[in-house]
Amino acid sequence: MSTSSYKGYCDLADPTQSASQPTAPPTEAVPIPNKKAAAAAPASTTVAAKTLAELEAMHTGSLMSRRKALLRCPDTSRLSAQDKASLFGAIQFKDTQVWQNAYRELKSVLDKREHLPNKQERKAQRQARAKRRR
Repeated sequence: MSTSSYKGYCDLADPTQSASQPTAPPTEAVPIPNKKAAAAAPASTTVAAKTLAELEAMHTGSLMSRRKALLRCPDTSRLSAQDKASLFGAIQFKDTQVWQNAYRELKSVLDKREHLPNKQERKAQRQARAKRRR
C-alpha cells in the first residue's frame, strides 16, 4: 500500500486500517427536537388585532385557528394597568379588555358561519355512511 495525498474516509497512512474498511469521520451529536414537548410547552403567544370587517372576510378555518391562538394566550400578566394600556396592536393576555373584545367579536362572526364538524363528528358521519352502504 502506498500513501497518497488523498485524505478520504480512511487514512491510509495508519497501518492498522485497511483500505477495504473505511471509517466514518467523527460526527457531533445533534439533538433531535421533540415536537410533542414543544407543542405541550406553553408559549407566550401574540395575536394581531383585527377589525370586525377583517374577521368577516376570513375563512372559517382561519377563524378557528385565530380562536385557538387567542385561547393559548396566558391568563394574566404581571404588568401594571398602565403597562397593559401601552400594548397596542398585539393581544397578549386574556385579562385585557382588548382580548375580551377580540374574542367576543370572533365568536359573533363564528356564530353566523356554517358548522364545521370536529374529529368525532366526522368519524360518526363516516361510519354512518359506511353502514348505509352495506
